[in-house]
Amino acid sequence: MEIKKNISSSKTPQFFSKEMIITKKSLNENQLKFTYQKQLISDLDNKHKEWSKSINSKF
Repeated sequence: MEIKKNISSSKTPQFFSKEMIITKKSLNENQLKFTYQKQLISDLDNKHKEWSKSINSKF
């Protein structure tokens, strides 16, 4: 309970909720995962477009 009192009494803005504490490290890791996944999806989309063009050109 002491931790909760110290956090709520600080003058920093609340992040997400008062009940949940997320570390900066965790936020950074999640951001890196998200960026990586976004890149994979983009790569997959480009590969799909190339594949689609090659299939269409054969018919």
